[in-house]
Amino acid sequence: MVHAAGAEGYGAEVSVEESKGAITVRLERSAAVRASELFPAIAVRQCTRTAYEGGSLPLQHLDRLARAGEGHGCRTILLTSRTEMETTLEYVNRGNHAQLSDPAFRKELISWIRFNPGAALRAGDGLAGRTSGQPSLPTWLARLIMGFVLTPKNQADTDAKHIRSSSAIAVFVATRDDKAAWVEAGRAYERFALQATALEIRNAFINQPIEVCALRPQFESWLGLRGEKAMLLVRIGRARLAPYSLRRPVEDVILSESACCHSK
Repeated sequence: MVHAAGAEGYGAEVSVEESKGAITVRLERSAAVRASELFPAIAVRQCTRTAYEGGSLPLQHLDRLARAGEGHGCRTILLTSRTEMETTLEYVNRGNHAQLSDPAFRKELISWIRFNPGAALRAGDGLAGRTSGQPSLPTWLARLIMGFVLTPKNQADTDAKHIRSSSAIAVFVATRDDKAAWVEAGRAYERFALQATALEIRNAFINQPIEVCALRPQFESWLGLRGEKAMLLVRIGRARLAPYSLRRPVEDVILSESACCHSK
């Protein structure tokens, strides 16, 4: 939103109101504001959940990514050695085992997958199976099959292929673990993702070691964090753009001031 506002000639000031559970973005017209170099990347950015091309990235690109991932009380750690990436993979697979052994997690995950174009069009959201190379199947059949194929071992095999084909792993860390820090880490990731897109570098989340509460402190200890908290985990590398998942129109997910007043 901040980068889009700049392209329209608006300065944007972001504040987090924890007591209200709200994020406020104040927009002000300014002749001094110009579109940033990251603005064109907004329409292209995606999480590319496929295997990448491998190989290393130029140091100047890694430096630009690290700078894009800096924020108030948050920073980005880039893991580029094969040893670091293999250890990260071990944590990811431990997370896979914990999550995919949980029936509630499996049920929610499957509920978000759109197994064919018709289901994707009707919902207008979720994870389109085609984005990760899955064949189009009737929903009832796909859900039946998922009960057999969505296993910790199969997911471990997929993540091993994906992580080993990546060029680096980015860890977004923050000095605090509260709502304001969550927002800052999210904004840092968005800048990072836009910068990556501008450099034709793809990214995808591998958050399992952070999502599983029992693993997070162990992962943070391995990273050598002292008081900082790991917030997000992303793999990066070169790859072709994948098909996009559908998203609902802005009009369907935003409440105008007048609509809010009428609902009270």
